[in-house]
Amino acid sequence: MRILSAAEAITPAIERTKSMFRPFSLRSFVKLGLVALLAEMGAQFIFPPTGHFASHSNSRSGAVSWSINQHAVVALAVVSVLFLLIGVCMLYFGSRMQFVLMDLVACRTTVVGPSWRRHGPKTWPWIGLKVATFLLAFLVIGAVAAWPLLHLIRSMPAKTGQPPSAIFFGNFLLLFAMVAGMVVVLMLCLWFLRDMVLPFLVFEDATMRQGFTSAVDLIRREPGGVLLYFLMKFVLTLVAAIAAELCIVATAFIVGIPVGLIGGGLWILLRHAGLFGAVFLYTSLGLLGLIFLVCLMLTIVCIVGAILVFYQAYALYFVGGRLAALGDLLEPPPPPFPEAVPQQFCPI
Repeated sequence: MRILSAAEAITPAIERTKSMFRPFSLRSFVKLGLVALLAEMGAQFIFPPTGHFASHSNSRSGAVSWSINQHAVVALAVVSVLFLLIGVCMLYFGSRMQFVLMDLVACRTTVVGPSWRRHGPKTWPWIGLKVATFLLAFLVIGAVAAWPLLHLIRSMPAKTGQPPSAIFFGNFLLLFAMVAGMVVVLMLCLWFLRDMVLPFLVFEDATMRQGFTSAVDLIRREPGGVLLYFLMKFVLTLVAAIAAELCIVATAFIVGIPVGLIGGGLWILLRHAGLFGAVFLYTSLGLLGLIFLVCLMLTIVCIVGAILVFYQAYALYFVGGRLAALGDLLEPPPPPFPEAVPQQFCPI
């Protein structure tokens, strides 16, 4: 497979995405959509809620407040542990699904089982690499953002009612720019790990260190090409988000109008029909609402799943020309020509 630029990889990625959903099958569509959504979930980190309960009791209600606070602390601890367990489970399944989705798109298949079993041992090291990378990014970002934050605090008005100075607004804009920069840096870290490092782990069976080093070498060889890839992906993300929103809103209108008309007609006909009519009315309205929600959720899974499959195909085609094992899967080489066997001369 030849090396493709960020712009050249778009067209084959679109064709690969189309082929993943042909022939059309709602079951396969939903299955791929759920796999893609779970894989995207692997990039998210869910932290338990934090906070504390301060005591504001006086001498008459001190004992009651202390008892309430004790129960609140226990409840908060239980909820925090539950959130942490749910977050770890979602992170694990999502991270494992990132391997699966990459395999499915590269091999143009919808069979999840073999890939799920093959990449199980690499899931926890992959999670560790992601967590370590994001912690390092947070430390660097925090160290850089500390300076404008301190200046913003120092420039705040000293007295209540005093209007803020121009220095305060300047420091606020600087801090806002720093926050936007943090988001961009974290997004680039996510794309670097998922689009540059993960292919080496999946198709070359590299270790975490080897995959990370290979991805860094790729960026060193083609810094301009990788930067253009990230820029193109950002633009494609904006365009796809707008298109997805429009499609979801259109689906909501298409499904919601007949459901609303049927529900309104039932309301007009049965609202004064006695007990049996009221039971039938509210049961029907509940079923109509459930139908609307199911149709809307199916639409979201299918549309967002198709977009995420395209993102995966786009990353694979960009890296495929630079990774021989992946390139042979995306564009299999032609079979070798059979060697001509010289015929022996047989005199007559």
